[in-house]
Amino acid sequence: MKKSYLFIFSLIITGLLLVGYGPSPRPYSDLATYKRIPTTTRINRLMKAGEDLYLRRLYEEARDVFKMILDMDKDNLTAKYWMAKINNVFYKEQNERNKQALYKKWGHLTPIDKIYENWHWGPETGHFEVRYSEPKPYPHYERKFRPKATDAEINQALQAYKKSKTADNAFELAMRYWSQRKESEAIKYYFEAVDLSSDVLGKDDEYMLSMISEKLEDKLKKGETTAQNYLTHGRLALLQGNSNDGIRNLLRASNLDKKLAPTVKKAIENYITNGFPNIAGIPAEYYSFRQAYVFDKNKDRIYMRIILYPIHKRPLIPIDTTIPLNYIENISIASKDVLYVFNKPGIDNSARLWVTLPEKDGEYPEYEIKLVLDLKRGEEDFDGVELSNFGLYFDQDDNWSFIVSSEFDEYVDPSISSDFEKTHNGVRVTGYCLSSTEGKGPFVIFSKFNEPLPSDANIWKIIENKEDEMDISLH
Repeated sequence: MKKSYLFIFSLIITGLLLVGYGPSPRPYSDLATYKRIPTTTRINRLMKAGEDLYLRRLYEEARDVFKMILDMDKDNLTAKYWMAKINNVFYKEQNERNKQALYKKWGHLTPIDKIYENWHWGPETGHFEVRYSEPKPYPHYERKFRPKATDAEINQALQAYKKSKTADNAFELAMRYWSQRKESEAIKYYFEAVDLSSDVLGKDDEYMLSMISEKLEDKLKKGETTAQNYLTHGRLALLQGNSNDGIRNLLRASNLDKKLAPTVKKAIENYITNGFPNIAGIPAEYYSFRQAYVFDKNKDRIYMRIILYPIHKRPLIPIDTTIPLNYIENISIASKDVLYVFNKPGIDNSARLWVTLPEKDGEYPEYEIKLVLDLKRGEEDFDGVELSNFGLYFDQDDNWSFIVSSEFDEYVDPSISSDFEKTHNGVRVTGYCLSSTEGKGPFVIFSKFNEPLPSDANIWKIIENKEDEMDISLH
């Protein structure tokens, strides 16, 4: 009897173990529950898991985790950073495998492998050797100065320069004047040589630039702030790579003597054109950027208004545009905070505007830049312009593009939506906030705009107002 009870009891236990105590779970039920968690929480948890896997050198598993994060948030910079680190690990591992395979094939690679730590060891590399030579003593270079030139030699060099105005002849004349320590004549012809060809900067000037610069600095410190001293010191500073002081002193020279303005403008333009600016990659400290396309007085125009708070107080500011370089017909300055503007090549042969700013007191002076760009219409390969601006951070709100037109010109770019649109007294204004589109603006087709604006339309007033209080009254 007891055996029968034990047999029945064992059958019941076995059945429970096989069937389970309750309903079987749905497949992947934990994943279904996980998807109900907010995305930010999921990303944070996955981020910790991915970092932990990386630190434990489980790189394949970590890569899968960070891929999941990027699937949820393609712009997550932290995940991109860890993916780059993982890919770098895989690259180095593959590199080592290639090196071992080549070593096995050829028997050796180089005498010192560490010389080529960054070398890519691919199957196509093959075998090569590095040869070494004994170091040779470095001969001390004795700088030689030319002897003092005679007046006849200077006159001979002067005639040669007048006959053939080359940079080499101008440089030779300058150095002969310098041998007699006639500084004003020497620096005059040296500047002319540089204007003819910047290659002369590679020649030995026998300390002429540095010695004249030091003397001028002493004069300026002593209060001898003449326009000519500022002009010479400014040009020397540019040649020696000190762009900020150089341009600032040039602008001081033109401020003291208006007759020097053409000389100053040419000097700054030569400096930009010859590729000397070391600030080309430094973005300006924009606080506000607003531009507007307007068909006005039978001209296609871009009105540009920028507010700057230049922390580094640079007197030369680059403004990148999306307009092809050769299709800006004219640039008008509409602000006292702009002294000169130069249209030079920028990114992808688009126009980069170089703007010079006057000096202002205060730790963070404010500058208002106002420019009007007249564009060429009728060219076959230039039938429109994109009102984009990628020069600001994406989270900077005051980054706007506008289309200001007659109410009868009803063109709208179908590829991008506007943030507001208003019509008043025959003027139609369409606004695009570029901070929400990562700098992408509308494309304007010139042929769609032919109706003139009312004669008293105030374009600056239209684009200076904020969206929530947009006033497009004409006066």
